[in-house]
Amino acid sequence: MNDKGKRIHAKAVIFDLDGTLVEFKLRINDAKHEIISRLKELGLDPGNLSPEDSIQTIISKVMSVNGVIDRTLNELIRSEVFKIMEKFELEAASAPSPRNDALKVLKSLKSMNIMVVVATNSCRKASFLVLQKCGMLAYVDVVVTRDDVERIKPANDLLKRALSLLGTSPEETVYVGDSTYDIEAAKSVGIKSIAVLGGIHSEDVLVEKKPDFIIKSLSELLNILQ
Repeated sequence: MNDKGKRIHAKAVIFDLDGTLVEFKLRINDAKHEIISRLKELGLDPGNLSPEDSIQTIISKVMSVNGVIDRTLNELIRSEVFKIMEKFELEAASAPSPRNDALKVLKSLKSMNIMVVVATNSCRKASFLVLQKCGMLAYVDVVVTRDDVERIKPANDLLKRALSLLGTSPEETVYVGDSTYDIEAAKSVGIKSIAVLGGIHSEDVLVEKKPDFIIKSLSELLNILQ
């Protein structure tokens, strides 16, 4: 998984945002509790949800448990869930903190003529706010957010959209993230996955998903890329 000296060729690097390029400050558990309360207010059965469920999994489970096939109700659920998420995302975006070496790595990738993409479950408004405040936007070629896709990670819609915009193949692309959702999404489209420690999921949890590489800091990424 982490063969020392092993290097890979990449034309593009796709990064997750929260927990990967910036410190994870999103109050995700509070957001999930508020989402569940709102779903109950709408008369929906939230079903058997786990604190470890991703937001996409929560949406999928609620639709399944309630037998949602009507597109209008489908859109209502998504809208209510993402309205709550946006509130928490903008809160976290008000004072973002870049992870160590994040800006240096982005600048280095630019100098190596490697395209840089941010693919995040967050909304576009919060994502751009974070990138601008952290001085990263100038080094990012493409930003793909949940506003651009039908499903968010661990579904692979964000990564498929990124590949389409880049015009690169999965074999020419690597994905860097801090969660199991990132690894699952990358694997499902054949992109090499690089898990960075220090984000939302611990090393033990990440190892279970068998990413291609695990790195302790973003600067180690430069040692992997050719």
